[in-house]
Amino acid sequence: MSPLLREAALLAYQRVTKQYRQSLVNRFQSHASFPGAVLFYHRVADTVPNSWSISNRNFIQHLDWLSERFDFVSLEETRQAQLSGSRSRAAVHITFDDGYSENWLVALPELTRRGIPATYFVSTHYIESGEPFPHDVAAGTPLPPNTLAEIQSMVETGITIGAHSHTHVDFGRDLSDDILRREISDVRKKLQDWTGQSIHYFAFPYGLPSNVSQRAIDMVFESGFLAFVTAAGGFNFPGGDDRHLQRIHAESGMAALTNWLTFDPRKTMRGSPIQYSSKKLDSLLDTTASC
Repeated sequence: MSPLLREAALLAYQRVTKQYRQSLVNRFQSHASFPGAVLFYHRVADTVPNSWSISNRNFIQHLDWLSERFDFVSLEETRQAQLSGSRSRAAVHITFDDGYSENWLVALPELTRRGIPATYFVSTHYIESGEPFPHDVAAGTPLPPNTLAEIQSMVETGITIGAHSHTHVDFGRDLSDDILRREISDVRKKLQDWTGQSIHYFAFPYGLPSNVSQRAIDMVFESGFLAFVTAAGGFNFPGGDDRHLQRIHAESGMAALTNWLTFDPRKTMRGSPIQYSSKKLDSLLDTTASC
């Protein structure tokens, strides 16, 4: 389906389901149970358009639309609402994955100017080496990653840094314990050294259920992260899982954004597409509490 046909189809679907969406809003309002939305972007730039980029103008359109309808909150506020079981207003958090240098030109300064909190998940190998991401090389358009100086400047402007592995590895593969430590635990230590911040959140590359494993999740929590985020889509209902926060892809254009975030019935299903056991984490917490 062409982008124009898809936009038209989404807008038509939004109109057909408008009444049901309003009933959801009324229910969320009366029970202080608004689901939290977490959006993820990759690259905001006007050159080399591709499926993981949107234009500077389109990004500003997104922010304008969101600012009229949502409270902008931090990822920690999103997690705390999961714990408290209450969210009285519609809320959204902005995140970025990978670490593209062009984001430092317009997108991040715009967020800072508006006072919008954001979490920036980076893959440390590309920050260190300056090498382009393999998916960009494969597409024939190698693009510059952020530099360490840019990451450190983001911290100074209030951007929260998160971990996105070392080499953007697919954690759905059968990886050794040494690789898991390098891609998760060592990354947290490195980012904390770089930024002087405690690094609380981990974003799984690719982020679909097939790209996540129980062993990787165990390593995330053993390494000291508070929660992980994925890209499978869906909202975060207060009182739900505070260790796994779901995210929605902020696609180019406006139709997908306005459709998803006016509580598309398909994305307001309770529960997570990624099932995992947290028994090991619970054991660790119990041990800590008894000390």
